[in-house]
Amino acid sequence: MSRRSLRILGAVVLAISGGAAWWAWRARALGPLVLDDLAGAAPEVVSAVREAEAEVRAAPDAATRWGRLGMICEANGLIPAARRAYERATERDPDQARWWYRRALVTSRGGDVNDALQSINRAIELNASYAPAYWRRGLWLLDTSDIDRAQAAFERAVEIDATDPGGSFGLARVFLARGQNQQAVDTLERLLGKTPGDPYALYLLGTAYRRLGRTEEAEYMLSTASGRDPSWPDPWTDELAQYRRGFASVLKEATRHVLAGQFDVAIPMLEQLHAQKPDDVDLLNQLGMSYVAGGRTSEGLRLLQAALARNPVNFETHLRLASAYLQNRDPSRALEHADRAVALNPASSRAHESRGMMLWRLGRRQEALESFHAALRYDPRNVSALVWAGMVLTEEKRWAEALAHFEEATRRNPTLTDALVGIGIVKMNLGALDQATAAIDRAALLDPSNPRVAAARARLAERQGRR
Repeated sequence: MSRRSLRILGAVVLAISGGAAWWAWRARALGPLVLDDLAGAAPEVVSAVREAEAEVRAAPDAATRWGRLGMICEANGLIPAARRAYERATERDPDQARWWYRRALVTSRGGDVNDALQSINRAIELNASYAPAYWRRGLWLLDTSDIDRAQAAFERAVEIDATDPGGSFGLARVFLARGQNQQAVDTLERLLGKTPGDPYALYLLGTAYRRLGRTEEAEYMLSTASGRDPSWPDPWTDELAQYRRGFASVLKEATRHVLAGQFDVAIPMLEQLHAQKPDDVDLLNQLGMSYVAGGRTSEGLRLLQAALARNPVNFETHLRLASAYLQNRDPSRALEHADRAVALNPASSRAHESRGMMLWRLGRRQEALESFHAALRYDPRNVSALVWAGMVLTEEKRWAEALAHFEEATRRNPTLTDALVGIGIVKMNLGALDQATAAIDRAALLDPSNPRVAAARARLAERQGRR
């Protein structure tokens, strides 16, 4: 090999080795990415973060890798680390709206509203069609008392997506802040027609009613609402669910979605947990019942039967199978499991209530009534058993007893639409049409899509036409 060739080869080797050294130095220069944020974190969280860190170190200019690290940290409560990661992501790709949006949210959680507003403004510049960005901007502007700009943000959110309640909630708060109480009422009543029974809407509506002197209605609304902050739809934030780690954390989040009826979100999370613990009977019960509630009845029954095979005396499994078979229009098999649940736990109010439902569906009203009353003996707070018993008594035309059940149920929980409809039907049959109208109107405000409300209104209109 000539001297010239050797010199060229040496230069290439030096370049390669120098480049490798430079990349190694750069990776070290990044320093610890999550620092001490992992202290006390679940092993699954530590593993996920370290894996994402390694990907970042391998390509420190890749904004998507920084963003993924940020989402893993945010999803698992590592907020300072998430903010640092999102800042690096926006530095490397300043034209990606999602990273600015996530940066805004974690920044606001740290109390820096002004910085959050700057980040959300940048996200809106890059993607002007995402409604949650506008109502979040509006909420933060309200926090800074910039009411005019907050109103503009909420109005834009409504223009983009009228089905997203965030913009309407925000506008109602703007109207309340300005003392425009009737405008707040109009906004909230329209919203409740789309999202009946929403506790935050009822809370705001009760506040507006009280300011307008509609005291009785205000007390009713405020008694039904918790006054807690709302949870509004935000698909970009829902994406964090896939990054949650730690069995207990994921199970808690999945359960929250189940309770909210968001089975499309809960089921993938429960499936993830089921893959980790395929023999866990509690998981089989939860996932099976979620399948049933989500319309996947055959899959749900298969999982619940698998849970029963693993533990034939599991009380919860029998209760869930009873409910699943009832939904599958097989009340006889449902009753078998309800009977078994009562035998396993004779003092369970839920078991007696379940048995009553099956008996009622089979037309055995007196036995059903006895089961509902047994449920109330073991748990006097069981308002649903009160309502079911009231319905059975209504079918028996035992008006006074039915009314007592419905009124007691609404006293304990004023949001029970079926109880209010029951009051309306009883009052109708007793000839008190004005009181019937008031009860049914209240039920319609809470849940206008409830088929019992429409049926009761039709019957009431027929009765009023006869007068």
